[in-house]
Amino acid sequence: MNEATKTCDHDGCGCRIPVSRDYCSESCRMAAESQNVGGACECSHAHCQQRH
Repeated sequence: MNEATKTCDHDGCGCRIPVSRDYCSESCRMAAESQNVGGACECSHAHCQQRH
């Protein structure tokens, strides 16, 4: 059975994560909490690397 997913809560990130989580990485959590709006995602996950 597949777990439901959503997009990471950091606006600049496109990673898909389980709905039980807020962020795909610590870097996304810190960026979102510091309100780093418009910055490129620095999570280093393959999905985001392809978007740059």
